[in-house]
Amino acid sequence: MDTLKRQWIGISIGLLALFVALGGPAVAQESARAAVKQITGKQIKDGTVQAKDLSKAARTSLQGQTGPAGPAGPRGEAGAQGDTGPAGPEGPPGPAGTVDGSVAGGDLAGTYPNPQIGPATVGIPELAVIPAVRITGSAADIPDSTVTTVNWGSGQQYETVASMFDPAEGTKLVAPVSGLYLAHASLGFDPSATGVRTVAIATNGSNSNPACFDRRASASSTLATFVNATCVVRLNAGEFVTATVTQTSGAALGFNGFESASLTWLGSLV
Repeated sequence: MDTLKRQWIGISIGLLALFVALGGPAVAQESARAAVKQITGKQIKDGTVQAKDLSKAARTSLQGQTGPAGPAGPRGEAGAQGDTGPAGPEGPPGPAGTVDGSVAGGDLAGTYPNPQIGPATVGIPELAVIPAVRITGSAADIPDSTVTTVNWGSGQQYETVASMFDPAEGTKLVAPVSGLYLAHASLGFDPSATGVRTVAIATNGSNSNPACFDRRASASSTLATFVNATCVVRLNAGEFVTATVTQTSGAALGFNGFESASLTWLGSLV
């Protein structure tokens, strides 16, 4: 039986070769097409066709269009800190006058960090307001042989600090800051040929121990008698000076209109 099958196969192959030889390449191609047409999708087993079995054109045609981008996902955790990078190049030097040991300029002298105000650099524009007050005129009548503190009323000529003189009080010139002050009082008594005239500058109302004092004998019955007192006093902020006078003409005696007093700050003691 096997022999018969082998003989039949051999005969078939021979007939096929003869058919191809007689028909030529065209017949062979037609035969191949017919064989392909006979293969259908039902005859291909599922899962047997792979991407490598498809042509490039077929693979391209199977690619879909790119869809829209989806929403951003949640932010991930921060990664570990990286290594410190190398040091950058050195920057340019800073401006002069800011480094210890450098020489100060402008109105300053010396070196940083402790420069001083340079010599001859502070002028009038750089100075703060100097405490000073001056008052003139007094309508007071001075009784005979009585120590009297002069009331100046409201006759101030200038007052650089508002607290230095109160017209309602009328007698005190007040130091607004602590330091040395130049105090001055000048009084001109009306004419009288009798007795003496005195003026003193008292600190904080101490008439018995004045800072400075002047005394004049009466010179004329027709001319005024002037007495003046000027001295430097040390006052703390809030302390004051007053002008104290006496006269021994035998009756009350007024001023001749040239009286004045002043208090000017000279400087601090510290």
